[in-house]
Amino acid sequence: MKPVAKISLSDEESTKQVEPLVDRFNEVTDVPILQGRLLEDVVIQKEVTTKIRHGLGRKLRGWVVVKSGSTVSLHDQQVNNKKEDEELWLFLNTGGTGETFTVSLWVF
Repeated sequence: MKPVAKISLSDEESTKQVEPLVDRFNEVTDVPILQGRLLEDVVIQKEVTTKIRHGLGRKLRGWVVVKSGSTVSLHDQQVNNKKEDEELWLFLNTGGTGETFTVSLWVF
């Protein structure tokens, strides 16, 4: 979310009351994890780097698994990723008995 600009009201007393609310709102919207999006039903293949388009329009700051059908051990390979502003690279090295896993991710 984008910060809210200062709000000027016709009444100076009302403006003074609104300013702290705008300031607190802007502090909350500046929290990095809130600047993200949910990616649902992402299929990740075991022992292969999975490249996921995150759609943030900027460099990824972090990610969290928010839903998984089984216990999985994921780590990112962003160190090697030359497209950090477009993709999240994940590697699954353990988990379950199948070769693919479906997860939902919050990326920010």
